[in-house]
Amino acid sequence: METQKDRVMKLVEAHSRQGRTVSEVLASLGVKRSTYYRWKRRGEVGPTPRRGSYPLTPEEQQRIHSVKEAHPEYRHRRIQGVLQAQGIYLSASAIYGHLKRLGQVEPYARRPAPWEEPRYEVWQKNLLWGCDWTRLKIAHLRWHLLTVIDFFSRWIVAFDLIPAVNAAHVKAIYRAGLVAQGIPLPFSRKPELRVDRGSPNTSGVTREFFEILGAELSFARVRRPTDNAITERFYGTVKQEEIYLVGNYPDERSAREEIGRYIAHYNTERPHQALFNFSPAYVHRVNNKTALLQERKGMKTATRERRKEYWINLEKSDSLNSLILSH
Repeated sequence: METQKDRVMKLVEAHSRQGRTVSEVLASLGVKRSTYYRWKRRGEVGPTPRRGSYPLTPEEQQRIHSVKEAHPEYRHRRIQGVLQAQGIYLSASAIYGHLKRLGQVEPYARRPAPWEEPRYEVWQKNLLWGCDWTRLKIAHLRWHLLTVIDFFSRWIVAFDLIPAVNAAHVKAIYRAGLVAQGIPLPFSRKPELRVDRGSPNTSGVTREFFEILGAELSFARVRRPTDNAITERFYGTVKQEEIYLVGNYPDERSAREEIGRYIAHYNTERPHQALFNFSPAYVHRVNNKTALLQERKGMKTATRERRKEYWINLEKSDSLNSLILSH
């Protein structure tokens, strides 16, 4: 059966006899010169065995069988280690291929990646908030932007600018978020707060504050920024669209005004792809993803109907004009 490679070789030979160069033909076919000449060399001298591509010897196979019989639970990488300790090096892939041909490869169930395990399902606002801070420069000095964001709507609930972060700031901004959302301090369900394991969050003062308040403090896993991904995503956005553009704020007052203006824009005007291109303020107000999806579906239907009506009317108008001109 003629393969694609054979057809390419024949086409190049035929066009070469007609005066076209090999490069022109290969360019029109979308084949690299190196690929063509590799095929040509192999066609002339036959396939060259690669180094290390020889099959295992009977002695090497017997060595693998001996280890597997003595330790049936060993997999190919561990067998490789045993043989290497005996002064024999066989690649793990060669051992695996040999065992697979013999049907001696047991299924191996891997645990799911921890970042693929959902840790929460936020179905309405004020269930789960995220808190973190990022750096910025004010008068060429390091300051920090501290925020609380709602995981359902991505609404920035509260923010503050501080030179250094400590437990008092974490407590204050959470309390400010409760006040901004009209959540009474006593006798009400408080949003869970997702934070990393920085010292302001893990201090005894912070833990005691949340325990007295009756709120839950949720810690992200070590080296798992995805547990607080929505907060991290906001910081990536505010850095690109505000902080990096300014670079250095002249003073604290102007920094608060500029960043406050940006956060107001982010909350009320900036559409977000993860929110079906609605703004955080709108999602926070509607507080129902099913209603949002139905609203967007209605928009799609109405837009299609308007487009359909436009083209039907245009077609009718063109037909009428043609009829008038023909008379």
